[in-house]
Amino acid sequence: MAAKTSIAIIGAGVCGLACANLLRSEGYSPKIFEKSRGIGGRMATRRAKNGVAFDHGAQYVTARNPDFKALMAEAMQDGSAGYWYPSRIDPNTVMSQDWMVGLPGMSGLVKPLANGIDIRLHTEVTGVDRVSNSWCIRTQMNPNGDIFDRLVVTAPAPQARALLASEPSIGRVLDRVSIEPCLALMVAFDDPLNVKIDAQRWDSGDLAWVARNSSKPERDGSADCWVVHASPSWSEKYLELDRDEIAQKLLSLFKSTLGIDLPSMSHMSGHKWRYALTTSPLGKPFLESEDKSLFVGGDWCMGARVEYAFESGQAIASAVTDSFRN
Repeated sequence: MAAKTSIAIIGAGVCGLACANLLRSEGYSPKIFEKSRGIGGRMATRRAKNGVAFDHGAQYVTARNPDFKALMAEAMQDGSAGYWYPSRIDPNTVMSQDWMVGLPGMSGLVKPLANGIDIRLHTEVTGVDRVSNSWCIRTQMNPNGDIFDRLVVTAPAPQARALLASEPSIGRVLDRVSIEPCLALMVAFDDPLNVKIDAQRWDSGDLAWVARNSSKPERDGSADCWVVHASPSWSEKYLELDRDEIAQKLLSLFKSTLGIDLPSMSHMSGHKWRYALTTSPLGKPFLESEDKSLFVGGDWCMGARVEYAFESGQAIASAVTDSFRN
């Protein structure tokens, strides 16, 4: 049965990769379409021309789910994950002994999931059309599309809603999911900042998080690299500014918050995460169409944790497998 079926997955983030990995273990051959140049979604690392790098999305993960713990153990064993111990953290933040990061960047954490999977990078899906109980997936390079028996969409809920405009019953449920933005600054200083913290979180105010990226294991220490995340309200206010303006505003905010003079910089850039923090989740691991040919999921289903994306992907894979058997 598996050899005769075709499954398309939109998105090579944690949810899409977890889904594809489990399907592959069941004998299926899913195909992932990913518009970006790399895997991992917000488990991303941005590399600048001068060689510095920044984990500008998810900063670390923890593991509670047994299957996710097993994945992290595999990543640790093959050298694609390690523990991060910031030298000092906000007293109001729980200092965990199991903060894990990817090596040499955050996407390293999910590399074990991608082994053997057909992933089409730089391939943006421009449209999906129902064809009876199957789906036609159109891309920029293939505007006529290919037909698949099952479709899995792991994009953020608003993007999934736009892509699935022809499925009003799914759309009405997706409309209830709320996801707030996060604007980010990536900055590298020629000399280390004169501060005693490697990471700090705020529950109020304009900044949400700062981290010395170069304090993580196996990062390039030639520059003092920092990632700064704005609060959801600040991010919403300035979301439509261009990235250079965002970077300048966040740098000023960073400086005033720390209350120090900043040394010269070798790199500065901004980034927009339009869909970063789920505030009103779906409340279950995924959505499915009545005919069980379409499945929609992601971390936004259960909350703002990388582990929730993994759980959603695994749950979808099991449902897809059941749909072929029943």
